[in-house]
Amino acid sequence: VFGILVQISDIFERRLQRLPLKVQGDKLGAFAQLGERYKLSMMAHEISIFADGVLSMDNSIIGGIEINPRKLLDEGLRKEMVRHVSKLLNSLLQFDFAANSETVASITKHQASTMRSLASLSRRLEGFQSALECIEDYVSIHGLKMWHEEFSRIINYNVEQEVNKYLLKKVLDADSAFQSDIVPIPRFPRVPNEPTCINFMGRMVSMLIKITDTQYTTFSVEKSGWFMNDGTEVCGLKTVSLLRHAIGVYGLTGIDRLLCYRILHELHRFVKFFRTNVTKEGVLLEQLRDELYPEWKTPIKAVSIYASASKKSEMLMLPMLTCFRRIGQAQLLRRMIRFELGRCSRIDAKTLLQSVSTLNASILSSENPFEESPPELKKYSDMSLAVGLGDPLQTVFMATDPLEGLPVLLLLCVIAYVPKLSYNPMFGSLSKNKSGYPIDGWPLIAGITTLLKQFHPSYSKSFLAYIGQFVRVSIATCFERKQMRKDVASQLTEDLRSILVLVDQFCDLSCIPKSALYEHVPQYVMEMCSDL
Repeated sequence: VFGILVQISDIFERRLQRLPLKVQGDKLGAFAQLGERYKLSMMAHEISIFADGVLSMDNSIIGGIEINPRKLLDEGLRKEMVRHVSKLLNSLLQFDFAANSETVASITKHQASTMRSLASLSRRLEGFQSALECIEDYVSIHGLKMWHEEFSRIINYNVEQEVNKYLLKKVLDADSAFQSDIVPIPRFPRVPNEPTCINFMGRMVSMLIKITDTQYTTFSVEKSGWFMNDGTEVCGLKTVSLLRHAIGVYGLTGIDRLLCYRILHELHRFVKFFRTNVTKEGVLLEQLRDELYPEWKTPIKAVSIYASASKKSEMLMLPMLTCFRRIGQAQLLRRMIRFELGRCSRIDAKTLLQSVSTLNASILSSENPFEESPPELKKYSDMSLAVGLGDPLQTVFMATDPLEGLPVLLLLCVIAYVPKLSYNPMFGSLSKNKSGYPIDGWPLIAGITTLLKQFHPSYSKSFLAYIGQFVRVSIATCFERKQMRKDVASQLTEDLRSILVLVDQFCDLSCIPKSALYEHVPQYVMEMCSDL
């Protein structure tokens, strides 16, 4: 039965043309494809004969075990379907990213190859799903229900196994809620090109991370995607849409979960780095904080204070930049995935979207939002994610003790890397001045935003206060440009504009009202930014 099913899926995928919404009468014969439809009907007839023979059998006892023919047919179809789909996912979702081939040309090449692989997978799985729906009446099964149950189990199992590399206590097959002895999900060896990835879900996340590498691309919120310097899009809404067509809603939520674990891993690494290395510079941070206090005043010899602190802490900046761009890159990918899920739910599942939104609002407005059991809350959370509710940048990933001096350290990080960025009007964002340098404006801002979201809101307020103080000092220095060389004054003006753009975009991502920003940076200064 399953062999015939595979042949039917091949006809749906490769030979049978899809009927458009409107067809001209004289062209209707071109869509008839009588030969293909005759083969389709013959195969469906063969399946009906097999199924009729199986379903007409009574329950029998063999070796002391009662055999139910209907249940046996259902389990057999599920087993073959899981094996076939798992093999497809493993074979088609392999991406040729060599360790020494990450250049602008290779990223464009691999991006095109990736899109072809996803398009091929989308056609194959769609054809198989259509074949399953075609025969469901002949074998008395719920084909679409079976497809969603088993496909979601395959995705969730592979996500669970991929997450194991971030966990101390691994989830084995015997403990997995998605593995089954009757309908087992096969495991495949790791591919040589991606030895760190356990299965196809890990390879997909790795592919997204590589084609959106900040060293070669620039992210644009207005255009919703990553672009090369020449404006070529490498990852955007079309990419995420194709990804959804290939692996469905279950696959997108699985990628979101893997990105969450990646972000949590980077946050833990940053906290460990702060307590191991930054704590040694506690005297420096404390001294700088005292010199800048209070934040609403302009300190005496502020330029020399900033220059001295930046020089003493320059060894800490590169690890922080690496952490922020990784976190920000993953958060921006999650944001695009959430947008795609929300867009699809508004079109294909309006009732479900409204129901989940109402349920979410009722839980949040109740006197005790946590009176529900943890499994129920997790179920509500998964449903909210599936319909695209919520802002990924507002996620709290961990609870940690306060890190003294973190806002001051973030100020030094901004001072160190703002000169390497400039406003790019083509993308509406800060982009790198020098091609090939691993920095980009939006991922850096998203990384800082995510880090500060893990702490008390006072950390964000302190960071804004220090940034505002630095802006005022920069403006005061600009007024002294007559005594400076012209090139120094010009560079200072460009850096001031970049930092004003950065703090404005930081407030947008952090959902901080502009009134809070105007407490530290006057509104007219922000409006003058575009004229600098």
